[in-house]
Amino acid sequence: MNRCFLSRLNSGKALRTCKGINTVLGQLNRYLFKRAYTSIGGLIVFALAVLLLERLLRIFEIVSASTNPASDATQMVVNLLPHYLGIAIPMALMLGTIMTIDRFSRSSELSAAFGAGVSLFHMTKPFILVSFVMFGFTLFIEGYMQPIGRYGYREVVHSVKQQSFAAVLREGQFTTVGNRTFFASSKSSKAGIGPVFIYEKLADGGLNITTAAQGDLIVREETGDPVLQLSEGNGFRVTADKQVSGQIEFSSSSVTGTIHDTRFRARGDDERELTSTELFKNRKGALFPGLAPSVNNSALHLRLARAYLLLLLPFIAVPFGINYGRNPSSAGIFVGVVALLTLQKSLEFGQSLGAKGSIPPWAGIWPLMAVVTLGIFLIYRNSALKMGQPPLATLSIFMADILKDIRKGARALLPFAGPPAPSGSNS
Repeated sequence: MNRCFLSRLNSGKALRTCKGINTVLGQLNRYLFKRAYTSIGGLIVFALAVLLLERLLRIFEIVSASTNPASDATQMVVNLLPHYLGIAIPMALMLGTIMTIDRFSRSSELSAAFGAGVSLFHMTKPFILVSFVMFGFTLFIEGYMQPIGRYGYREVVHSVKQQSFAAVLREGQFTTVGNRTFFASSKSSKAGIGPVFIYEKLADGGLNITTAAQGDLIVREETGDPVLQLSEGNGFRVTADKQVSGQIEFSSSSVTGTIHDTRFRARGDDERELTSTELFKNRKGALFPGLAPSVNNSALHLRLARAYLLLLLPFIAVPFGINYGRNPSSAGIFVGVVALLTLQKSLEFGQSLGAKGSIPPWAGIWPLMAVVTLGIFLIYRNSALKMGQPPLATLSIFMADILKDIRKGARALLPFAGPPAPSGSNS
C-alpha cells in the first residue's frame, strides 16, 4: 500500500501500474467466485437429486391410491425441496470451497498468487461472499419455507389417505381404506357400477356387510363430497360372536364419500411447522400454549446456529483445500465432510437436551458454536497470517510423530524385538 501510494506521487506511469495491480486482484476474485458458485451450485443440484430419489419410492407408494397421482406427487416433491435444501447447502458450501482451492493448489495457481503478494484472506473473499448469500438464503429456507413446506407435505399425505369412493372403487379389485373394504364389479348392464360389496369392521368387534346390485357415484353440489348411491341391496349386522343380529333390505341407500373428515388440522402441531418469526413470538408459550417453551426456544436456537455455521465454513474449508509440495492430498474432502456431519449431529443432540429441559435451550447450541468458532479462527490464522503448514499436513505430521513414539515405546518394552534380519543373510 505504501509503495503504491508513493508511486502515485511520483509519476502517472506508476499510477497506471497500481491500477493494473488492483485490476488483477479483481480478476482473481471473479475467477475464484465463478469457480466457487459453479462447484457449489452443481453440488446442491446433485445432492437434491440423490436425496429426492431416496424419497420418491415412498411418495409413489403414498400416491398409488390417489385419483390424481401426478399432481399429488408433484406437490409432495415441491414441499420437500426446502427440507432437502437445508441439508444440501452446508455440505455443498464445504465441499465446493475445498474442491475449488484444491484445484487451485494442484495447478500451481495458488503458489503463483502467493508469489505475487496476494494474501490468503484476499482469496477467501469470494467464498465469504457466497457464504453470506447462503446465510440469508438459509435463514429464509429454514425460517419460512421449511415449516410451510413440511405442513404442506403432511396436508397432501393426509388428503391422499382420506380417500373417497372415486379413488377406492376400482373395478374387479378389493381395496381397503381405514376400517372398510370395497369391491365393485363392472358386470351391471345399466349405467354405473355393480354389484357392490362393502365390508366394515366395527369398534366392538362386529361387522357391517352391505351388498347392492348397482351403485352410482355422485358429487354433492353443496360440499363437493362424493356420495355412493346404492340400489337394490341388503345390509347385515354381525356381532363379535359371529351372530347375525340384524338384516335390512333397501331399494335405495347412500353412503358418504369419505372415511373421515377431509379437513386437515391447522398448522402448528409441532415446532417444525412454525416459522422463525412465530417461534420468536412464542418464546414464553403465549402464541402456541400447546408447545413447551423449551422445545420452542431450542428449535429457534438451532435454526440460528445452522445459519451462522455457513459464515464459518469458508474459513475452515479454504485451509482444508490448501496443498503444498509435490504430493498433494485429498484428505480435506473426507475430513471436511466428517467434521461437518459431526458438528450437525452434535447441534441436534444439544437441541434435544434443551427441548427436554435438561439444560437451558441456548446451552446446547452456543457453547459448542463458540468452541468451533475459536478452533476455526486458530486454524485459519495459522494458514493465513503465519503461512504455516496446511492444517491437514500438520495433522499428518502429528500422527506420524505419535506412531513413531509408539514404535519407540514398543521397542523399549520388547528389547529383543529388533528389526528383521535382511533376507539372504548367513547364520
